[in-house]
Amino acid sequence: QASLSQPAPPAPGDRLVQLGAFDSPEMAQKAWDGMISGPFAPLMDGKRKVIMEAQSGGRMFYRLRAAGFVDLSDARRFCAELLAGKADCIPVVAR
Repeated sequence: QASLSQPAPPAPGDRLVQLGAFDSPEMAQKAWDGMISGPFAPLMDGKRKVIMEAQSGGRMFYRLRAAGFVDLSDARRFCAELLAGKADCIPVVAR
């Protein structure tokens, strides 16, 4: 379920990149704020934040993802730049 502060969830098949997994939505938001205001800000232009609730081993966590990629190649190029700058980035496809 989407909160008021977040746009509609991505459609199945949308290309996303995962930027991290956090213990709370607030921690995910703080990481996003750092991405859009730090050295990666130019890369983040035109991308939108997606915070997805997930559960593994009975533990709840929040995936921080970015949407706004043309295709998988676009997402991979974006991740290559983030990884070169020592940031986490994994291309994923929305389910």
